[in-house]
Amino acid sequence: MSSVSSRRTALRGLWRYPFLVALSLTIVYPLAWMVYSAFKTNSAILSDPFSFPLHPTLQNFRDLLADGEVPVWLQNSTLVTVVSVVAIVGLSAAAAYGFSTFSFRGKTPLFAFLLIGLMVPPQALVIAGYKWITVLNLQDSYGGLIFTYCAWTPFGILVLRNFFDSVPKELREAALVDGASHLRIFWQVLLPLARPQLTTIAIFNVIWVWNDFIYPLVYIQSQDKYTVPVGVLQFQGRSSAALGTQMAVLAVATALPLLVYVVFRRQFVRGIVQGAVKG
Repeated sequence: MSSVSSRRTALRGLWRYPFLVALSLTIVYPLAWMVYSAFKTNSAILSDPFSFPLHPTLQNFRDLLADGEVPVWLQNSTLVTVVSVVAIVGLSAAAAYGFSTFSFRGKTPLFAFLLIGLMVPPQALVIAGYKWITVLNLQDSYGGLIFTYCAWTPFGILVLRNFFDSVPKELREAALVDGASHLRIFWQVLLPLARPQLTTIAIFNVIWVWNDFIYPLVYIQSQDKYTVPVGVLQFQGRSSAALGTQMAVLAVATALPLLVYVVFRRQFVRGIVQGAVKG
């Protein structure tokens, strides 16, 4: 009877698969179209935009390398993204440990105030942020961007505080009895346990920082300091007729966050599942 009921349950769930496949295609196809269009000539794209390349070519990517600006944009975005994400993860973990471990006056209102950051779109804070970096003399610099991105910690604090709260307090108390400091408990006990959550936070922020457009557009004036999104915008305005080259530069711009997700997808999914269960 159990096998019959399980089969009936499986059959009832089959209706979901066509819907999920259709939804996946609507997400994946534009990405696939962009990638294979990067291997087509401009005339091939104009004559038949949706066909696969019959004669693939690497000329579009050669043109990007010959231009010399795209590698600079990639270098700038990589620098800003790596430093910002390391800072965001570190600050989020330290703050979450403090909220989870210590009791102090105003703890709950302060945590609630930090969570307001999840409800405020970053675009609403551009003017205030630019005023701050002007006061600090960080305009037209990577430091201004990194300083701004370091405030993108509410999501990480929320995820890690929920996880730290779920760790048995006896584990921390035993370490304290053995003479371990809070710094050692944080670094050698809790952070290794929180590796999936840290990976999840890092992947989210890699995507957010790498794809951010509004802050680099407002903060950066020098062309040699452009990040990928701003560089792609000015490249499209300059090469509006070269569709194949545009697809190539978009494919290159998409490669890094996609690669990060593919490499760390297992820990990413594990962190999401554990956070949902333990939160």
